[in-house]
Amino acid sequence: MFKLLSDTFIINEIIDSNTSEALLENEISISENMPDIEKIISTEGKIKINSVTVHNNSVTVNGDLIHNIIYRSNDEDVSVASMSGKINFTEEIPMDGATEDMDAQVNSFIDYIDSELLSEKNFLIKAVANIDVDLIHKRPVDFISSLESDGSFQAKTKNIIYTDIVSHSSEDITVNDSVELNQSTDKIKSILKSDCDAYITNVDIMNDRMLVEGICKVGFLYTEDNNLSTTGYVSEEFPFTHYIELKNSNSDMLRDINVTFNDLSYTIDENYDDEDKIVSFTANFTIDAKLYDTVEKNIILDGYSTDSEIEIDSSKINLVSTRSIKDVITKYENNFDVMTGAIKDIYTIDISPKVSEKRVFDDKYVVDGFLDVNLLYLNGDVNKIDRAYVSMPYTTTVDLSDEEKDCDIVSDVKISKCSAYRKGNNSVVVNCDIKIDMKMKKSDEISIISNINEIGPIDYGKMPSLIFRVVQQGETIWDIAKNYSVSINYLKELNELSEDEALIPGDKIIIARKV
Repeated sequence: MFKLLSDTFIINEIIDSNTSEALLENEISISENMPDIEKIISTEGKIKINSVTVHNNSVTVNGDLIHNIIYRSNDEDVSVASMSGKINFTEEIPMDGATEDMDAQVNSFIDYIDSELLSEKNFLIKAVANIDVDLIHKRPVDFISSLESDGSFQAKTKNIIYTDIVSHSSEDITVNDSVELNQSTDKIKSILKSDCDAYITNVDIMNDRMLVEGICKVGFLYTEDNNLSTTGYVSEEFPFTHYIELKNSNSDMLRDINVTFNDLSYTIDENYDDEDKIVSFTANFTIDAKLYDTVEKNIILDGYSTDSEIEIDSSKINLVSTRSIKDVITKYENNFDVMTGAIKDIYTIDISPKVSEKRVFDDKYVVDGFLDVNLLYLNGDVNKIDRAYVSMPYTTTVDLSDEEKDCDIVSDVKISKCSAYRKGNNSVVVNCDIKIDMKMKKSDEISIISNINEIGPIDYGKMPSLIFRVVQQGETIWDIAKNYSVSINYLKELNELSEDEALIPGDKIIIARKV
């Protein structure tokens, strides 16, 4: 006789992963009051995911391609102008096994974007957006953790240790401030392009609260209100501090903190001299914080009774545990030559990473790829804004411990603190931080027992009173004891086996039926 004792743990199973390419193309007309397009200088964009819906065997992702073009004009009053807009898209991605009660994690980036001039008032935008989807099933799993028995039930147990998300918070924060042009510049006529980058500098946990400190960097490319419609750029960094409530938290927990830029709005305002030299802005971004704690559970993997025939309900699950999280920053510097005109001034630089390969080699985690660099500069030969584009190779390496080498490594590459300076008339030196966000995970496929039923007593009368069993390759004392429904301790005593003695193939084991 026995009494079952149950327990529950929550698992997050990755059911399926898939990648889709959304091909975006749209013909756009500028308004009649905008200057005609002579030449498109720059085409940039970003992907904003609006909604993610899980259906049976598919996931639907809805989003926008938010684009900005900068172009030259033959207009005497406006030599350079810009236009922004968005292209909505909906992509249905096949996902085997998807059901409506599951969640989907989506990561998207622009793999390619460009524009084609069709006429003085029309252009065509072409883009390819990569959409990576992980289908996740978060569900409770009931299992038999222990039992109360009169000694007839033999249990094979295992102590499992895994990590679980004990606290998760996602909060939008806003930075309201302004940047001001210096006295030597002319006042602002129009904003051609806005930039915003946010990154975390420090995280502290105290009294169920997380303090997140970071930097919000904004920049504005603008035209000056003068006869030449010259171009300028102003940028500034703004520190921010934000508290997040996280229950049951402590400083020893694994933490995964990310900041994502959402939106930037601005207005042109007057300074104390009544000149349009101030750009007031509102930057909105999201801080996503997860805390992981170590959970220890005892589970029964297998069992049998020495008195009764039993029926076991069991199933296999893949238990994924996050063992460690690390963020590694590599300082990157490289240079390239501009092929069109002499560089008089550098305005903006945008850098986006592409990953070619991730691998573990010689106790290191290695990421190879390319940095797509988009540079806007003042072409001194024509005294107008121009663009240079180059793809630069990079390699980052992260030292791994012995434990980390045996883990499945999930990583993401991010770029921050981008800058560039001129070296000579045609060469540009590029600097940035390459940040590798890494999660070390372990997968353990385990068999869990959800129920045990007694069918009836074992008929020992049909068994021989004495058996000599030859041990087979890979066979354990548990396997033999279970096969003949005798207790492990009885079998060890009968064969004079020590507590931790392993069986050797070819040895004989005596199995005597108790009368």
